Amino acid sequence: MQALVLVVLVALFGLLAVAVVNMAQATTADGVMMERLGPALTSVERLQSAYVDQETGLRGYVLTGQEGFLEPYTAASPRIAAEQRALGTEVPELADDLKAVVAAHDGWTTDAARPFIDLRRAGDVAQASALAAQGVGKNRFDVLRQRVDTLRTQISAEAGAAAADAEAARRRLVGVLVAVALLGVALGIVAVRLQRRWVLAPLTRLGDDVAAVAAGDHDHPIRDDGLRELATVGRGVATMRDRLTDHAAETARTERLRARADQAERMADTLRNEVILELSSLALTLTALAGRHPGAEAELRRVVHRLDRAITAIRTAIFGSPDPAPPPR
Repeated sequence: MQALVLVVLVALFGLLAVAVVNMAQATTADGVMMERLGPALTSVERLQSAYVDQETGLRGYVLTGQEGFLEPYTAASPRIAAEQRALGTEVPELADDLKAVVAAHDGWTTDAARPFIDLRRAGDVAQASALAAQGVGKNRFDVLRQRVDTLRTQISAEAGAAAADAEAARRRLVGVLVAVALLGVALGIVAVRLQRRWVLAPLTRLGDDVAAVAAGDHDHPIRDDGLRELATVGRGVATMRDRLTDHAAETARTERLRARADQAERMADTLRNEVILELSSLALTLTALAGRHPGAEAELRRVVHRLDRAITAIRTAIFGSPDPAPPPR
């Protein structure tokens, strides 16, 4: 039973350790998603929105020459800087991709945005239109859009991997919890069966054996099967039964001997108080008759002698042999 409990405890602690590890993995993956990758995806969307605002404002200014169209372009600059810094903190492992985006934006600004603004402010609409016709601004912005898409793809891939890790950890956690539940059910079934086999059944048999002995069947065997502790109890009960039986037999034998001694003592009292006295009185009477009748004296003395021998035999039977007479000096 102790070995079974030890094995079960080791298995449970092992499963719980696996559950804790998987829970930590799931928590870590969720933390990465919530603290870094989710905000990084949001930053990419905001960064792209800021780039589009700059490109739209630049196009409106080139077409109309009105400074109001440059407000989105100008307002987007601090937003772009803030989102770039945020991405550098959130996804430092994608620093190269972020540098490529920054370089593409700088290229678009240097090769397209500023020249367009400078030409339009100078009133050189023809040169600005010629530069636009060359497609420099569109090409540079297409490159910028591609770099942003690449950065977004990389972040999305990391987010997908983190989500997959979290989901896998949760599945493993559920599997471990199911294993713990199944182990608990199996342990309960095994414990009940072992309890019945090793404890309840031997204990019931031991109780039946003790009841049979208590009912008077002293030869009924006391079984000592089952667990070691129950076997020890069974052997102890059998030893106690044997000792009690021996004690009862010894007590009965002692009682029989005592009864016989009492009976012998009563018989000795009877012989001493009645027979010996009567025989002694008879011997005295015969002795007196022998003195009054000389002719029958010899015969009477022989009878008296026989009575004395009978009295001596009875005394010896009752009181034992008399102490031998001391040797003559």
